[in-house]
Amino acid sequence: MTTEDGRGVVFDLDGVLIDSEPLHLRAFQDVLAGYGVSLGADVYFTTYLVLPDRDVLGRLLPDPDRLDEALAAKQRRYLELVATGVPAFADGLALLAGIRGWRVGLATGSLRDEAELALRALGVRDRFQAIVAIEDCRRGKPDPEPYRLAAAALGLSPDRCVAVEDAPGGVRAAKRAGMRCVAVTHTCARERLAEADAIVDDLGAVDLEAVLRGEGSGGV
Repeated sequence: MTTEDGRGVVFDLDGVLIDSEPLHLRAFQDVLAGYGVSLGADVYFTTYLVLPDRDVLGRLLPDPDRLDEALAAKQRRYLELVATGVPAFADGLALLAGIRGWRVGLATGSLRDEAELALRALGVRDRFQAIVAIEDCRRGKPDPEPYRLAAAALGLSPDRCVAVEDAPGGVRAAKRAGMRCVAVTHTCARERLAEADAIVDDLGAVDLEAVLRGEGSGGV
C-alpha cells in the first residue's frame, strides 16, 4: 500500500555513488579473456553499461552453455576488485548525507551481494530503507520495473520519488516508472542524458525539492 504524505529519492549505485564501472569492465575483461573474447572500454560504455551481467555475457560469449560459469566467475572477480577498495563519488555521497525527511532507496543493476558490500564499505548502508537489486527484477533497466519496485518498497507512488541516475537506460527506466529524474555526468555526456528532468555535473548542488516539483534544473 502506498501513501502520498512522503517523498522518496531512489539512487542508482554504479556511476552515482561509486565509481565502479571501471571495476565491472575489468572483471568482464578478465573473465572474457579466458574465452578468447576482448571487450574494449568504448564498446562497454556505449553498448553494455546498463545491461545486466547475464545479458552482457550472453551477447559476448561464444559458447552459451558456459554462461552460468562465466557469470559466477565475473561476480567473484568483481568482489575481489571491490575488496581492494571502493572508489566513491564525493558529490553523490554529499547528496545522500544531506537528505533529511525523505525516504531513501536504491535501484541497482548489481547483484545484492555486490551492492551490500559497496554500501557497507562506504559506511552508508543504514541510510537506505529499501534496496532493489537485479535478483529482485524480472526485467532490469531500461525497463521501469526496478524503480517501480523501489517506490513500492518505500511505500510511495513513483510520482512522489526522484531517481538519481548516470546512464541513459537508467534515466529511461525512471521516467517510464513515472519518477522525476536527475542525471549526473559522471559517466555519460549531457546529450546522452537528455530525457532527465535535470542534468548536473555535481550532485552536491542538487535541489531535490525543485526536481520533484519540476521547477528549473534542480542544480547546475
